[in-house]
Amino acid sequence: MEIIVWLLPIISGLADAASRGAIKLTKVHRLTLVAGGFFFALPYYMVWLMITGLPHVNPKFWIVIAVEVPLLAIANVMVVEAHRRSPLMIVAPMQTLLPILLLATTPIMGKLLYPSPLLVEWPTIFGGAGVMIAVSGLYCLNYQKNQSGLLASFRQLAIDPGLRFMCLVLVIFSITSNLDFLGFSYSNAPFFLAVVHGLTGLAAALTLLFYVSTGEVAIDEALPKGLTKAVVIYGFFIAFGVIPHIMAFKWISFVPYVIIGKRTGAVIFAVVIAFIIASLRRFEGRYASERENLAYRLIGITLMLAGMAIVIWLGKGSL
Repeated sequence: MEIIVWLLPIISGLADAASRGAIKLTKVHRLTLVAGGFFFALPYYMVWLMITGLPHVNPKFWIVIAVEVPLLAIANVMVVEAHRRSPLMIVAPMQTLLPILLLATTPIMGKLLYPSPLLVEWPTIFGGAGVMIAVSGLYCLNYQKNQSGLLASFRQLAIDPGLRFMCLVLVIFSITSNLDFLGFSYSNAPFFLAVVHGLTGLAAALTLLFYVSTGEVAIDEALPKGLTKAVVIYGFFIAFGVIPHIMAFKWISFVPYVIIGKRTGAVIFAVVIAFIIASLRRFEGRYASERENLAYRLIGITLMLAGMAIVIWLGKGSL
């Protein structure tokens, strides 16, 4: 049973990686993609809700929703931008830093929200070692041939627009991952997902309408050809990325534990996707940058995954 439980976040990570591949391969406007994707994920939640039934909703649930919806909308728009501006091979492994951030945000939010369903734990000395290994992986990931200076790899974080977006996304996700657990605890999983994703899609759609009305976004840009296929596929992967993720919380109560499984699957599969799309002739070298400095990137990814595992399994107190 334990192995099956751990497969849930890993499966979630595979679907999450597929959604990021869909982002990379489509040209749909970022707000249209986010709004349509979240709307097309709703039917899956509604079927699940029909099976489980409507829950008793704690009043605190609506506070969680009010805080999470704007954060989730902003973060997902930035995710689209990050993956379109920078190679997937670089952006996706940045997700390995999320569990490290969660080791700080989960205890802090648990204390601030006391009494809270969040399990409060603080990292041990092993956590520092894991962080250093993950940071060394980040250095290798951004290593450029013939770079000048030891700090050149880290300066890449400030220069590369996709990496800047992803750093902000990770900070937001370190908060919303905990809010996911709280929202599910204050209602039930399908009800929470239907509400939070429905309102997030609505927020993105209303923002898009505003930009169209002001002329900042053209109608053809907001509603391009091939729109339906793109958002249906994106919505499918959103739903099947988040459903196993939320289900895993039933057995794994420590939020960073779930995230490490999800991010491990996401990073590994995203790297595979990046290499495939860079190799296929149909893209005519459009994504050739995915294969640049490949040896350093693979070393960096391995170190980041190892650091993340050490932080989670050795860098905290016992459950």
